[in-house]
Amino acid sequence: MALIKPGASKIVKYFGWKPPPENAFKLNTDGACKKMNMAAVGGLIRNANGNWAAGFCANIGISSVTNAKLWGLFYGIDLAWKLGVRNLLVEVDSKCIIDLLANTSNSPNSSLAVIQSIRRLLNRDRHVCINHIYREANFAADFLANFAMRQPLGFQFLHNPPSGAVNCLINDIYGNAFPRFVSV
Repeated sequence: MALIKPGASKIVKYFGWKPPPENAFKLNTDGACKKMNMAAVGGLIRNANGNWAAGFCANIGISSVTNAKLWGLFYGIDLAWKLGVRNLLVEVDSKCIIDLLANTSNSPNSSLAVIQSIRRLLNRDRHVCINHIYREANFAADFLANFAMRQPLGFQFLHNPPSGAVNCLINDIYGNAFPRFVSV
């Protein structure tokens, strides 16, 4: 269903998390940057039924939001590799991150090292596909990145989702979608 916003060339579309195919896992990651550039990242890996396989969060200290999102992607892809996931669909809610990975000539110097590290992970023997999604399909990763802001500095492996993430996960499993204005 789409609604037209009066006086604009935008319509309302609905977006939500979609599970990966049976033979794959899906990784969603995000980064957050709050007051005084304090940054954190989070992500989760789920199977074709939408069930939690693993997750992580990391308070990374002072950083830009772009670097935080890149570090979230790095941590997530690295975790998937360590868990033996070889067929991985990755979703991030920043088109800028996709563009930076495609072309480092326009990358800020502060991002080059993590971009190169992500590329090394992507060159390993496995299938990884990275896609852009809207934030409305990335609420669980967003929750984890914000959850990490309240944690001590450093990386935390999450065997189980934090209790506050459960509502996001249930919405995703049930296929709930959320509205967003998009250009026509």
